[in-house]
Amino acid sequence: MPEITMETLTYRVDGTVGTLTLNRPQVRNAMNGRMIDELRETLEQVNLDPAVRVLVLRGEGPVFCAGGDLRDLFTDTHPVAIRNLLSHRIRPLARALITVDKPVVCALQGPVAGAGLSLALGADFVIATEEASFVTAFGKIGAIPDAGVMWLLAQHVGLMRAKDIVLRARTLTAAQALELGIYTEVVPKAGFEDAVNGLVAELADGATLAMAFAKHALRDAVRMPFDAFMDLEAVGQGLMHASHDHAEGVQAFLEKRAPRFTGR
Repeated sequence: MPEITMETLTYRVDGTVGTLTLNRPQVRNAMNGRMIDELRETLEQVNLDPAVRVLVLRGEGPVFCAGGDLRDLFTDTHPVAIRNLLSHRIRPLARALITVDKPVVCALQGPVAGAGLSLALGADFVIATEEASFVTAFGKIGAIPDAGVMWLLAQHVGLMRAKDIVLRARTLTAAQALELGIYTEVVPKAGFEDAVNGLVAELADGATLAMAFAKHALRDAVRMPFDAFMDLEAVGQGLMHASHDHAEGVQAFLEKRAPRFTGR
């Protein structure tokens, strides 16, 4: 599939891997209204494409994303206008990302800040360079984190640590973000592409149908009663046992060979 170039993004598919790249390097990939809409639309399309089994999020240039483009997004500062922006444009984007039914890898080649944090926190894996700081800058301009950042952060690190990061508007080094469980892996810049490509290849060869169900179950586990979760688990396991991937996995185990999963 040839690369698709949009106003603020590029998207390409190589085999079973889709790569979605933020492409406003002249403003450090700050998200304007057009980028928000293009991200949501593309994520929704990727989710419906059975040929894509893994999605990679990238940023063009040295910075992954500097957050929201304040000069574009907040031209109307009336409370109703801001509510509409967050509820009708940014919330659907955050939802589209966390509900993608395939593994999502965020490749952080550099710092991520502000609303851009939701893209990293909403992914399933974050591979980062040592230069990829995690910048919660909202408090420094007298605002609160938006784009679902606080919800996602509390799920990642727990309430007390989330409050420490948000209320103090902390900037975390890549090593600190790794220690807190925000990043999956931190590597030197020289080994960054190999680390990303290695993980993506592993995921693309895996049982992505089971991964999709498991990632959503894990997301919901923290807010579900035990018995409700066990009901969900039982239904999910029943569906997995009816899948082609499960049959292939069992057959491969019996034949002592590597399984050939297809995500169905």
